[in-house]
Amino acid sequence: MREVDLLKKPFFWLVLVLALVWAAVFQLPDKNLHLVFCDVGQGDAILISYRAHQILIDGGPNNQVLSCLGNNLPFWDRTIEMVVATHPDADHITGLIDVVKRYSVEQFVLNSVGKDSGVFREFRRVVEEEGVGVYFPEKGDQIKFGSLNLAVLWPLTQEKVLGATMMEKEVNETSVVLQLSLGEFNVLLTGDISSPTEAQLDLSDVEVLKVAHHGSKFSTSEEFLKKVQPELAVISVGKNSFGHPTKEVLGRLEALGITFLRTDQEGEIEVVSNGRKWYSN
Repeated sequence: MREVDLLKKPFFWLVLVLALVWAAVFQLPDKNLHLVFCDVGQGDAILISYRAHQILIDGGPNNQVLSCLGNNLPFWDRTIEMVVATHPDADHITGLIDVVKRYSVEQFVLNSVGKDSGVFREFRRVVEEEGVGVYFPEKGDQIKFGSLNLAVLWPLTQEKVLGATMMEKEVNETSVVLQLSLGEFNVLLTGDISSPTEAQLDLSDVEVLKVAHHGSKFSTSEEFLKKVQPELAVISVGKNSFGHPTKEVLGRLEALGITFLRTDQEGEIEVVSNGRKWYSN
């Protein structure tokens, strides 16, 4: 039986190059906003892609976020323009450690509050090793990527050094809260805040709401939902011992006729918008 070395056949290389070109063309960014709520279990990880820019908000409790990035970023793109850590709990920052090690991050937007945990100390170490700019957002700040805008609704003020304040309680109330806007399309990203903090936000109607704290009964009050009037609520949740999402939150959503999707049931949830119309997958 003859052995054929395909690597020496010009036709093989031609097919390989054409396949790579076709794959690259297929993955070229379009003009829409793509918002992916990653399936990372009991935690948060949200990937925002707009044209050639990517923003990752939180990284979940494990490295499953890497699969989400692999599924939704072009295979040649190893740069993430911005990484946001809303607060230092492990279910939000653990996955970011591997992200920072495997991807080039151009800007960190961080909650300056620290936590006395091994996960936080390792997260802080890898961020500082990168030598990339760190920005601590405060209420009223605006972050822009062309037509895409991120308005900072919370916290009120921050220290200017990562981990400047160590907290064990109420760290959820320091979460960075963002309203993402493209044209007429708005998304509210709430971190893990509870109802008293929700009541302090400057709110307007949104199309999509990221339900705070995985559906905790202490968040997403009826008053809050009536103010923001979302058409879709997304709950990032996995197997847990807290009862998330709670029957109280699900009941409030149902009573107000708000459609909701859960990552533990749907897997990755994608929302796509051109700034006027939008749809979810």
